[in-house]
Amino acid sequence: MWNHRSFPGKRFAALLAVLILFSACSDSERPKNQSQNPGSVMTVNGESVSVDEFQKNLNQVRRKFHMENHTDIPPEEKFLLKTQAMNQSLQSALLRQEIRKSNVALSREEWEAEFQKAKNGYNEGAFERYLEDLGVSLEEWKKDLEFNMLTKKLIRQNVNSKVIIEEKELREYFDGHPEEFTQRDKVRALHIMVRTEEECREIQKLLKSRLRKFPDLARERSLSPEGTFGGDLGYFEAGHMPEEFDSVFKLDINEVSDVIHTPYGFHLFKVMDKKDGQKMTFEESREQIQARLLQTHQDEAFSQWLLQLKEDAKIEINDDVFNKIG
Repeated sequence: MWNHRSFPGKRFAALLAVLILFSACSDSERPKNQSQNPGSVMTVNGESVSVDEFQKNLNQVRRKFHMENHTDIPPEEKFLLKTQAMNQSLQSALLRQEIRKSNVALSREEWEAEFQKAKNGYNEGAFERYLEDLGVSLEEWKKDLEFNMLTKKLIRQNVNSKVIIEEKELREYFDGHPEEFTQRDKVRALHIMVRTEEECREIQKLLKSRLRKFPDLARERSLSPEGTFGGDLGYFEAGHMPEEFDSVFKLDINEVSDVIHTPYGFHLFKVMDKKDGQKMTFEESREQIQARLLQTHQDEAFSQWLLQLKEDAKIEINDDVFNKIG
């Protein structure tokens, strides 16, 4: 079973990456810059990483920064982004080498299925526009897709298959996190939403007079999608709806709410059924705990495995080339 470590936050992780990357080879291990390939930003175990590959990764991290921050890159962030791109290039080189060592390959059926899955959901011409936005050609995108598929297969084979969750750990997690395995109160309610308070009050009067039934009015007048089904929202838990709807949980079965106003419109609810919250048993929670712990430990195992690959690798950085790239 893998030993598990915790890993630091994003910014500290970026600084840590700098230390890992640039301490991976000492000054005495680095060849003189003039002896290195001027088209290579570094070599990893003797395999060159081209300036083009590094530039592609740098463009990606810069694009991500702009999307997340909606601002120009400040000077103090530029070196960190370059280091992130360098680490992505290093990681890709190490993974390519491990794929070859482990003889990981894809069948034609695997490739075709994943290719079609990736393209599904795009209208005619939309996929091409998506590639344009990414700044890559179709052939480059296919190569990236193939590499990602091979990498996933490698990780399943060399990392995930070695992660084991013991029964004792499942039980300890269940006992240590009781709040995660307590079902909240639930109600099943019918819902009507309209644009104006005037219309909502009119519907409320019809319901009070018992001249019309709630499901019929929901089908006829509700703007909410479930109106087609008589306004039936099914069961929902407290805290899973807008806070304006919390009062619904105080209603009795068959009771209709007063008019509720939200940014979406004006609402009426009728409670059809109520279920009290209850604690889930260990057996009821087992599958949920297993999935959560497995994902967590697999992520940690991959981070540890990749870190070991970096520590064992011979990394030679072409400082002149790296520093000249803006």
